[in-house]
Amino acid sequence: MLENQIVQRSSEISGINSRPESQNEGSGKIYFDPQQAIADFEAESQSEKEVAAVDPRVKSYLRNAQVLMKHREYPLAMNLLRQASNMDSKNPVTLSLLATCLEKASRIQEALIVCKALAQVDYGFESLCRYATTLYKLGRDQEALDKYYEALAVLTEENEHLFEVYKNMGNIFVRQGDFDGAEEYYNKAYTLNAQSDVLLVNFGTLEVQRNDFDKSLYCFRKAVEINPENDKAWVGLAMVHNQFGDSDLAWANIETAMDINPQNRTAVHLAASWGLRDGKLQKAIEALQTYLSSVEEDEDMSLVLINLFCTAGQVDKALIEMERVLLWNPSHQEVRELKKKILSAQKVA
Repeated sequence: MLENQIVQRSSEISGINSRPESQNEGSGKIYFDPQQAIADFEAESQSEKEVAAVDPRVKSYLRNAQVLMKHREYPLAMNLLRQASNMDSKNPVTLSLLATCLEKASRIQEALIVCKALAQVDYGFESLCRYATTLYKLGRDQEALDKYYEALAVLTEENEHLFEVYKNMGNIFVRQGDFDGAEEYYNKAYTLNAQSDVLLVNFGTLEVQRNDFDKSLYCFRKAVEINPENDKAWVGLAMVHNQFGDSDLAWANIETAMDINPQNRTAVHLAASWGLRDGKLQKAIEALQTYLSSVEEDEDMSLVLINLFCTAGQVDKALIEMERVLLWNPSHQEVRELKKKILSAQKVA
């Protein structure tokens, strides 16, 4: 059964995947020979890290699941891990791998349940840290903070996850408005990794909250020096330069951010706002159109685009965007009324 699934999946990939090899790094190899696919799978199974499990069937499931996960075949891996869990529901390796699969599949709520179970059967820093981080991803900040404190209380030696723990705790304190607490934990993270552009962006954001724009400017510049592809750092620079009244430099920074990541919502929203202010409507419209073409639904940003179209006199395009909003939300009364007004005005004209 498993061999058939692997061969079938490999055939599907060879039929639809036309991306260059460099873009498929880490994904499954494309096979044209089913026997070769099976042989390679078995070879990798033998080379995987030894799995600690009493039942040999569980050990086999876990080994094969590890290989599937290596090739990003998470749904297939989850099937094996569930079978392993049915045989030994308290195996820490099974729970850890299952949590990873669920996270990779963006099923964070389910991953939380597994992480909670893992922390109960394998109580220690790493399991508690993982549970806390999953709570953090779900926006359950206070619960996450409590679990991070619990994890730190049982820590007996330096651990590679400490940097992420301190950084996340700092982020929670920022959201809670405790800027001194945030600074304390950001500093702890900084002592572990002074070259993290992500942490420097967080530091910059903290200083923006404190209205210390000179410090925030330094942090964002340092982040860009470390990683020129950090779009959030460029957004931070744009906001600070805008605060200083340098709109030209602010625009250059925000355009760089959108070039790096057209889906950066903050960057696009700033471009829309500044486009209205600075008379750069077309530039703002293009940024919004690019953003909306890549997301499934964002009603608020569509409303911003409608406003820009109307301001620019592009009424027909505004009507098209209104239709899209009404497809998502047929009960949106304001959009419906605006559409009626525009159509009535067109009839009169």
